[in-house]
Amino acid sequence: MSINIRPASEWKYPEGWPPEEYYVAKQEVTRVQLDGLKNLVDNNSPESELDSYLAANPQVMAHCLTFLNTGHHGAWIIPQQQIRPPQKYVRYGLRPDYIIGGRDSDGFFWYVLELKGANENIFSEENGRVFFSKTTNKAMFQLLEYIDYCSETQAYLRETLNLTNFREPQGILMIGRASEVEQNSKKQRMKAAWNKITADRVELRTYDALISVIETEVDYKAKR
Repeated sequence: MSINIRPASEWKYPEGWPPEEYYVAKQEVTRVQLDGLKNLVDNNSPESELDSYLAANPQVMAHCLTFLNTGHHGAWIIPQQQIRPPQKYVRYGLRPDYIIGGRDSDGFFWYVLELKGANENIFSEENGRVFFSKTTNKAMFQLLEYIDYCSETQAYLRETLNLTNFREPQGILMIGRASEVEQNSKKQRMKAAWNKITADRVELRTYDALISVIETEVDYKAKR
């Protein structure tokens, strides 16, 4: 897996920031990139297709930081194969999809990003009760393990990979469509309750929500 990250060639990259190779100027996202994401999501694409697209369009992926209200002063994306410390420290099976970082006026913030498909259901129902789907439940536990893993290896990530001020990261799970939740009041309440209870730890977001924040950015730039 590779990520096409634009170097900061138009200005002097600040000292003390994470490596420039991971840097993403998320404000440079384009309508073409947005339309590409829309097409995949409208076709309820699986995880593999969305992962490939987001990896090739890091400005799109970086807008996950908008959910956490950070990344205004810089964003960084580190793919899974670069997260692994030396072999003796590896816990097998624990390879987060991405670590993404954002900088704002309060400093640097770091997140583990887990991707699932737009074709996946967030919830399931049985006897009138709403539960996380098998895919969501598994992804949440994976994400919690990844967060714990990254916390355990934070010294490596901070010092060897030079991830500035890396401490215990938070989590973001991207999965499914907003329509699933919008058409069911129980699912709406469940999703809202989850994000409220786990605020500042694990965010559950749909691909439609990602499209919405990118549309805001693209429309704003068009009016300038």
